[in-house]
Amino acid sequence: MPVPENALPIWTLLYDETVAVHAYWKLFNQLFGGSQDQLDLLNRSAGFCFYVIQDALATDIQLTLSKLSDPAESHGKANATAEHLLNEIRSLRTPASVDGLHRLLQSFIDACKPIRAARNKMIAHLDRATALQTGQVTGVPSTTVAQVHEALRALRNFMNAAAEYLGEAPTAYELFITRGEGGDDLVSLLRMAERYQILQKEEKIPWDDLPGD
Repeated sequence: MPVPENALPIWTLLYDETVAVHAYWKLFNQLFGGSQDQLDLLNRSAGFCFYVIQDALATDIQLTLSKLSDPAESHGKANATAEHLLNEIRSLRTPASVDGLHRLLQSFIDACKPIRAARNKMIAHLDRATALQTGQVTGVPSTTVAQVHEALRALRNFMNAAAEYLGEAPTAYELFITRGEGGDDLVSLLRMAERYQILQKEEKIPWDDLPGD
């Protein structure tokens, strides 16, 4: 059964955003969620570069989760959010029939509260008191790995329940496959490159030779 016309645009957008945020999170964990030995390798290879990548991925993931958990409307303008999708689905069904979906939405919104706090105070905006630690502020809002895991889990639950209402098959968002282009592959190449450099320094490989020559 095709997705109803009125819900198709918001469903397609949120589906793509959900896939993307899971892909970014998987890449983040592949690069920065490994052993201390792996983190040391990244720092030795291009420390500043990987710091920027880590910061950019973390920022984008938090912004995406915050945006998707925003209200359907703010300041008189509609937002493309999970709540907006629920409202479109509600227009297709009797209100009572979407109670379960509403509970899943609320679970997602609740899971995103600490992430939204970080977004509002330090990422999308720079709250002066928070940034300068003045007044009654006792700490800068920060997001933990566990909080992101929980928010993503709640998002998956909501999106797959919404898919059922719309006649779509569920998606294993958390199993996003990079097919040879992910963080694990990059780490493997860095290990090979570092080993090659060691062999060069030990004069076991000529400096003007490259693998495959």
